[in-house]
Amino acid sequence: MRRPGRGATAVVSAVLVTVLTSMPVFLLGALATEITATVHVPAYGIGVAVGIYWAAAALTSASTGAIGRVLSEKRMGITALLLAVLSLTGSAFWIPAWPWLILWAALGGAGNGLGHPSSNHLLVTHLPASSRGLAFGVKQAAVPLAGLLAGASIPLIALTLGWPVAFLLMAVSGAVVLIPTALIRAAPSPRGGARPAGQLDPGLRPALVLMATMTMFAAGSANSAVAFAVTGAVERGIDPGLAGALLAAGSAAGAITRVVVGRVVDQGGVSALPLIRCAIVACGTGLALMAVPATGSYVVGFLITAGLGWGWPGLVHYFVSHLAPDAAAAATGIVQTGSYIGSAIGPVLTGAVLAIGSPTLAWAMLATMAAVAVAISFLVGRRLRTISAQE
Repeated sequence: MRRPGRGATAVVSAVLVTVLTSMPVFLLGALATEITATVHVPAYGIGVAVGIYWAAAALTSASTGAIGRVLSEKRMGITALLLAVLSLTGSAFWIPAWPWLILWAALGGAGNGLGHPSSNHLLVTHLPASSRGLAFGVKQAAVPLAGLLAGASIPLIALTLGWPVAFLLMAVSGAVVLIPTALIRAAPSPRGGARPAGQLDPGLRPALVLMATMTMFAAGSANSAVAFAVTGAVERGIDPGLAGALLAAGSAAGAITRVVVGRVVDQGGVSALPLIRCAIVACGTGLALMAVPATGSYVVGFLITAGLGWGWPGLVHYFVSHLAPDAAAAATGIVQTGSYIGSAIGPVLTGAVLAIGSPTLAWAMLATMAAVAVAISFLVGRRLRTISAQE
């Protein structure tokens, strides 16, 4: 029987691992101006480092199954934190030339790629099924929380003590979190079966690859909207300060939505996949409003996109872990790879379109990506029904 205290500890650990393994890229983006003022970085340098972060995360996440044959899920979590601490510490103390930013970003991305699968396994093995939706929602709400922390570090730390201190403080936090993470007792696989614990059912893999494709388009649309929210708002005549407040409000709303929908799915009566689909529809709708050349429609559209349309990641992790409870790390590693690829490619495409002076086209392109994700979600449902009928 699972003890409530262990479940709460698992949730806290999963949230902290998620925040800390996300901080290398969020700090890199938030402190880009301060970094480039002291390190000679070419115009494309920060973008390359961010892209490498997501590429490393995708590669590591896609290799979770193979890595799991060498490292247990618990050791994956410890390794994820170690990589994050190394990335943050290196960024704070050792950037003799700008390409080192790429190295530290790559290490941080690898940590993120290990962090999500290991944290998902932790939640599945320490929490009853009736409370996992909320737990996954809280865990994924940590992602926009990391963005808010990175933004807050600009006035509170970077502009007063210097940007390296912001990286250093997060590195110290990661080192502290390593202790309770290492002390959490490993739990047995949630159910037995013909396959060894942690080994994925081969028949489920095609559905997971479809889901990875869905999340690639969904993440590419939602994350790009958030990444360029301030740029788009200023283009519509909104004051930069108010544009920042709009971004903060949207991020906070997205975090709340992830928690709320997680609680909804725990209460039963609705499955996760339709809720995921509805969230992506909301994302596309909001992006379509952002494409309308008016300030009011842009504000409303962004709040819908970030507030409701960015609420699906926790549901995806919950849904995948429910499909493969005895191989949660391997299964979510596959699906999360799609999110990483979308997070890397989407902003690059959006930035390119914005660079040629076509903001309306950029938002319309992202709305189309969301529509593709919705279409793929129906294929996922059909594939899962086929698998269910064959069992």
